[in-house]
Amino acid sequence: MKRIRRIRQWLKHRPASLQPTAADRAIASDFLDSAAPDEARYEALFRYFRDGFMAEATPDFERIHYRGRGSVYGYAVTGLEGFARTAPLLAAWIAAGREGSEALIGPLVSALSAGSDPAHPAFWTEPRRRHQLIVESADIAITLWIGRDTIWPRLDSRVRGNLIAWLRKAASVEPYPNNWLLFGVVVEAALDALDGRPLGSSPAYDRFKRFYLGHGWFSDDEQKRVVDFYNPWGITYPLFWIHRMQPGFDPDFLRQVVLDSADLTAHLISPRGIPIMGRSVCYRTAVPTPLVLATWVDPSPERLGVARRGLDCVWRYFVANGALRDGTLTQGYFHDDPRVLDNYSGPGSSHWGLRSLIPALLDPAESAFWTAPATPLPIERGDYRLDLPELGWRIDGDATNGDIRITIPSNAGNDPRLRPFTLGRRLSEYLQGRPRRPNNHAAAYEAEVYTALAPYPLRP
Repeated sequence: MKRIRRIRQWLKHRPASLQPTAADRAIASDFLDSAAPDEARYEALFRYFRDGFMAEATPDFERIHYRGRGSVYGYAVTGLEGFARTAPLLAAWIAAGREGSEALIGPLVSALSAGSDPAHPAFWTEPRRRHQLIVESADIAITLWIGRDTIWPRLDSRVRGNLIAWLRKAASVEPYPNNWLLFGVVVEAALDALDGRPLGSSPAYDRFKRFYLGHGWFSDDEQKRVVDFYNPWGITYPLFWIHRMQPGFDPDFLRQVVLDSADLTAHLISPRGIPIMGRSVCYRTAVPTPLVLATWVDPSPERLGVARRGLDCVWRYFVANGALRDGTLTQGYFHDDPRVLDNYSGPGSSHWGLRSLIPALLDPAESAFWTAPATPLPIERGDYRLDLPELGWRIDGDATNGDIRITIPSNAGNDPRLRPFTLGRRLSEYLQGRPRRPNNHAAAYEAEVYTALAPYPLRP
């Protein structure tokens, strides 16, 4: 019976459209219009994701069931993931006072009320040890903090109590000993800030801080060095919010980490692409996140200009290559691709890719971020070589062709290929009701060279 229930849940996932919809074509045209003002282009991009959110929401908005492939966590959890990872974008739009903000408050209030209520049929369920709900709790906490003046006041005392209890539970259960250590810290930082209290000591934060390698980047494993693009989207991002919510908590270190991560990440972005490596490549549009976050720490003209340029290079690159489908981001690098989609990733997972947009759209219209002229990225200024023994990398930028190459000397001579998503695996998914995508760890981590002009997810 358990297997039958699992298969039924699996079959609830609707496949993504095989071809771009009219809305997909329209946003690509609007966003790639070089004659349009930058802010207008990004407002159009926001409306695309807003409309996708509204179209795929449950009646109470507590889950967003985007089209796409399911994950190991099941249909209900992937729906929560769709909500949690999109809600901060809506909250940022509201907080910035942008057009149509008032109409978005009701859906968020409804979602937070229903999802956190143990007596409601749509309850998100209780967080438990090493469960995906721990991950999503951090984005819900960020949503509440961003909406502290716009959403939080609309919640009655019962809803606030339910949310606090649910979030505190998520922060107290055991996470995996990697970037998951930061989710509970974000939750505690947000709740303490909403209560007007400073964040006290944090053993989880102290433990993760020991993973620091330098240049603003961390390892993501307690036992061995694991370095990849999780740093921009999964490490710098939560550390920034901890600093933003609790400016007195380890301020010098957190400020410098954000700035150093931005400086390193700027050397990994080209108008021709990014030398992606590692897991979770469906988050790829979040690569420029540290550049945008750094402008909140140091709003100097240079940082503002580089952030604008980096953000636009990445989003133009992926939008031009078909990364938008059905009101959401595809589950791959350009298009949907189960070869590089981790089994823990569901239809809403890709919306960690919105993390580069959230701090940008939190800047109000006509702010310094949107009015500062874009300035060239390092790759547009000249050739460079960065020797980073702490990370085990060498980064080479070639200004002539726009290529950026990550060389990993410890992987010398390795050139692993992607394993295919076979018909047998596809059939097994339907028979078992769970993902059976190939393990492509070798291709993601063990190659000697990763290059922007020939990213590994596009290999045959």
